[in-house]
Parts: sequence; structure tokens; C-alpha cells
Amino acid sequence: MKKLTLIVCLMGALLFNFGIVPSNASEVDVLINKLVEKGLLSQEEAGQLLNEMQKEGARQETTVKETAEKVASETAKKAVKKESETWAKIPKWVEKMQVKGDFRLRYQYQDKDLNDGTTFKRNRGRYRYRLYVKYPILDNLKVGFSLASGTGDPRSTNQTFTNSFEVPKINLYTAYVQYKPIEQVKIIGGQFKNPVYFASKQDLTWDTDIRPQGIAAPIKGNFIPKKGYWFVTPAWYILNEFKSEEETARMAILQAGVGWDVTDHFWFKFAPGYFYNTNVKGNDFKWSSGSNTRDANGDLIYEYNSFTLDGEFGWQKLPGYIKLVNVFAQFISSDADDDSKGWLAGIRFGRKIEKLWDWQFRYSYRYLERDAWLDFLPDSDAYGGKTNAKGHEVRFNLGLNKHVVFAIDYYNMRKIDYAPGETSEPENVLQVDMNFKF
Repeated sequence: MKKLTLIVCLMGALLFNFGIVPSNASEVDVLINKLVEKGLLSQEEAGQLLNEMQKEGARQETTVKETAEKVASETAKKAVKKESETWAKIPKWVEKMQVKGDFRLRYQYQDKDLNDGTTFKRNRGRYRYRLYVKYPILDNLKVGFSLASGTGDPRSTNQTFTNSFEVPKINLYTAYVQYKPIEQVKIIGGQFKNPVYFASKQDLTWDTDIRPQGIAAPIKGNFIPKKGYWFVTPAWYILNEFKSEEETARMAILQAGVGWDVTDHFWFKFAPGYFYNTNVKGNDFKWSSGSNTRDANGDLIYEYNSFTLDGEFGWQKLPGYIKLVNVFAQFISSDADDDSKGWLAGIRFGRKIEKLWDWQFRYSYRYLERDAWLDFLPDSDAYGGKTNAKGHEVRFNLGLNKHVVFAIDYYNMRKIDYAPGETSEPENVLQVDMNFKF
């Protein structure tokens, strides 16, 4: 039996591994008969050998077929993968591009008691969409732009549901270049987000939607490693451009401040600033809310050069249910002869919105006299963006996840000064928002 097995293996090796493959079964019979004639095999062994050879042939045929099918399958998969990678390959300049955005869906209710004894009421559905794109040309040089919904009003990117399903325009919201000659300095030119610091991002003087046009060079450094820092923000903005160079209205800004993370839990930030305007006096501005003092021609009578003071302190990473407490305040004084002061103070507490059920509550009270500040810049939701207004704001944010936030914002505002026989015309505004970020 051992001899028979040896012969089967040798014949299999010769016939299949070295390509000596008989063209038909009769050639195998001739080979076996020769072995019988030489006395190497008996007739019984020859029969057994023939059976073993047939089995070996079938096994080899199956193995070859399976190998061929496997090779074909792997080749096909590689071809599909290569083609897929070719189609999915993204240009390097696209990979370097940074894109983010947000969408807000809002219900807004407004009521205002008017001097004639009537009450103005309004219900509105609104939305806002913004898309931001940045592209790094070099490690220290980038350009960016953003698109936003809205009507072009610099203090609002809201689009109101109206006009028989009218399809609104999309606006170029920002377009700028940013250069960092050294790590501590940024130079920004074009139309961009205002780099001036406002306590707790409050908008007593500047609506947070405003994107100024001009140039700014924020500078920041440390005086206590990882704890204390200082910053200086010079900026130069164009308020209104006229054909005559002497009439172009400009704003020059210089703000300097310090911040200190005193401990892991307690911190503060403080910054005075000065806003110097030219050619504001004697001019009017397109998006004015009409509350500043004017002459008989309807032009402003002051330059509104103003001193500001912003500051805040707070506790963070606190144990317990409330993780954050922040107290903030703003103050402004202009060059106007009367009604030249304004201030805001408030508190916020809760948690940083990062996941489901994270929440934050904020309350503030503001007081902005008629000529404390230019009336086309304050928060448009607070008494229509007018000066000569005071009142409360309450806001509550609730996280549904890190990128989805439910918010309720309520304003109760009224006039500071009003003529004899008139009323303060109190106004209530309620905003219910769903905010989505990506």
C-alpha cells in the first residue's frame, strides 16, 4: 500500500505540478500498463492506482478551479476599489478648506403700547442661515468669506416668512484676509466679525450681527504663563463713504484690557476703550433708528466720540448642578452735551452647552440714553435698536445635543425720556428659537 501511495504521489507531481498533463484517460491507461509489464505493479495494484489517479485528478481540478475563482474575485475587488478611490479623491485645496455654519428657526411675538392708546401686536415666523468658509493660503495667511440670509440690514440676518413664499436673496456677509506676522498679532482687512471685546458678548452698543468694514489688528500676550493675559485692539472702520474725501465718516478704535484666570475656578476680564469718529456730525446714516438728536435738516449734531468700559468676572467648573456663574457690566459715555450715558449689568449661570439637558440662564438690565451712542449700532431686538431706551432681557438656553439648542429670549423695554402727554411706550418681545450648528 505504501508503494502504491508513493507511485500515486509521484505521478500526481509529474502530471499536475510540472504540467505533464495527459490529453485523455487512455494515455493514463498506457502508462499504468507499462508499469504492469515491467513488473512494478500487479493487475490488482494497477486497478487501485487507476482509481486513486482518478480521485487525485478530480481533487486537483477542484483546487485549480477554486484558486482561479479566488484570484478573479480579488482582482475584481482591487479594480473596483481603485476606481472608487479615483472618483472619491478630493483635491488638496478642498481638503484644506474650513467650512461651518448655523441655521435658526424662530417664532417672534411683539406688542407695544402706543401714545394714541392703541397696542401694536405682531406675530412672525423667521429664519436665519449663515455659512462660513476659510482657506489657509499659508500657515500664517488665510482668506475667508461667509454668506447669510436677510435683507441687507447690518443688524439682522433674519428672513421673515412673507410675500407669498418669496425666495429671498443670499448676501455676502463677510469677506476678509487675515495675516499673522507673529503668533501674538493678527491683521484683518475687509468685512469681518468685530474683534472688539464686549463683556459676556453683550450688545448694549454693538449688535452682534454687525460685520464692520475696514481693518483691525488685535494683539494678545501673556504676563503670567497660562494664567494672565493682556490684549490691545486697534481698529479703523468706514461708517459711510462719500464722493468727497472730507465727508467720509470713519471710526477709529483703541481698546486695551487684561484677563486673569486667577484659579482653575475663578477668572476676570476688564477693558476700557475709546471710539473716535470723524464726519459723523452733520451727516445721516441709512440704517439709523431715528432716536439720536438731530438738527432741522435731520442730520446728527454730535460726533459721538465715546469712552467705554467692559468687564466681567466669574466662577467655572464648580461642583454641583450649577457649573458656571458669570457677572458682567458695560458702560459708555459720549461727547454729547446731554443724555450721554449708558450702561448694562447682568448675570448668567448654568452650564456650558455641550450635551442633552445642559442649560444656561441669563438676565441683564440696560439703560442707554438718547445720545450715548450712534443709533444704527445697538441690538436691534432691544426696543428696535433705538437709543433712549431701558429695560430687561431674560434668556434661557437648553441643549438638545452639542449642536442643537432650544432658546427663549424675552425683552421688556420702554423709553427713558418722552414728551409731556405721551407715555413711555413699553414694548414686549418674545423670541422662541431652535438653533442648529454644523
